[in-house]
Amino acid sequence: MQYTYDQHQWHSEYQKLCRSRDLAALYHVQRDCHEAMIANPSNPKCSQYADEALYCAQEICRRKGLGRYK
Repeated sequence: MQYTYDQHQWHSEYQKLCRSRDLAALYHVQRDCHEAMIANPSNPKCSQYADEALYCAQEICRRKGLGRYK
């Protein structure tokens, strides 16, 4: 991915990347992002970490057939 976080393309490309990850990687990235936000909530990258965690969760739910992310 060669987009910067603030560009719209980053979000769609990251969602595509999540579709190619296995479940273990999705859980790991999601947990890592949450831990980073808790460890340093004033970090300017927290919003990016939140988006990454959300996109991983959406992909996990899509694969499990849960919610609206089918």
